[in-house]
Amino acid sequence: MIARTLTLALTLAACGRSGTPPAGTLVDTPVIVEFRAGERATLQRFNDALGRQRANQIDELGLAEAIDREVLPPWRELRAHVAAATVPAVDRELFATLTRYLAERENAWQAYSAALRAGNDAAAAPDYAKYHEQDAAADEDARALGGMFRRLSPKPGS
Repeated sequence: MIARTLTLALTLAACGRSGTPPAGTLVDTPVIVEFRAGERATLQRFNDALGRQRANQIDELGLAEAIDREVLPPWRELRAHVAAATVPAVDRELFATLTRYLAERENAWQAYSAALRAGNDAAAAPDYAKYHEQDAAADEDARALGGMFRRLSPKPGS
């Protein structure tokens, strides 16, 4: 038992000595942890507002207002934190995709809000087109991020 414990301790010490994960392993940095929680909360705010509009609790202008006040500010804050993060070399692709995803999702919500505020269908059409384009691009990047997140190693020291 003591020998097995000692072997395990020596193995953990050897693995942790460099403080870096094996080559090619993505790192679960604090900003990624923040992103995952912030994304979940912000998407929930958007979906809640959309649900209120579909339930006729708010009208389209109320939905636009909710997007502008409840959804976009925390999303922009999250985007700023990601932009300011120090990116480990192994995470460059992840952060490039993450940065693009954050921009696409923000652009989609801005376009949706603008379309909801447009005076008529013809005026809203370009904004709805941009919303659908950016939303589809964000969905594609979200799928790519999902695969990358599944390959994350634990944070150093955890």
